[in-house]
Amino acid sequence: MKKMINSVVFASLAAAALAYAPAVTAQQTREAANGHGTLLSMNPETGKNVKRQFSFSALRQADGTVRGQAQLVNPAFRGTADSPAPYQLHIDITCMKVVGKTAVFGGTTRRTNDPNLVDAVFFSAVDNGEPGAGNDLLSRAYFFDDNPGTQGNPQLCLVTDPLDLQPEPIEAGNIQVRTGSSAQ
Repeated sequence: MKKMINSVVFASLAAAALAYAPAVTAQQTREAANGHGTLLSMNPETGKNVKRQFSFSALRQADGTVRGQAQLVNPAFRGTADSPAPYQLHIDITCMKVVGKTAVFGGTTRRTNDPNLVDAVFFSAVDNGEPGAGNDLLSRAYFFDDNPGTQGNPQLCLVTDPLDLQPEPIEAGNIQVRTGSSAQ
């Protein structure tokens, strides 16, 4: 009888553990977004469209913080007037708000070749399914203000409306946005 009770208790614990395992896995799924591709930009000097290249990746950590990186190269203008190199921007992403398949990001300028654009940076991305080209959307990079002497707070991404950032269809590439409740 004692063996039977132990077996029933063990079986009950095993069943509870199996039932609990998917819930733990679902809870460990964190918001994430990544993408790469091109947007068209008009070069003001030539009047011709050029391909603005972007890539980004961000993940909400288990402690709730966000870590990620974004890179932008825009040949539509130069970093400085005397520079032959196209504008380049590298962002440390520290804020991400995910609403459905849309993500808003905030971060700080890590590296750029335009000393006038060093501030908090905001942008948004929309995952509209496959294929990404022509369907997914990405906004331009928006800086906190025009004053290099002040530093905006990247956490303002949490109160930014994604539509305020005016996302545009990407010409090539793909964007993926995963909410915290989706399965891996």
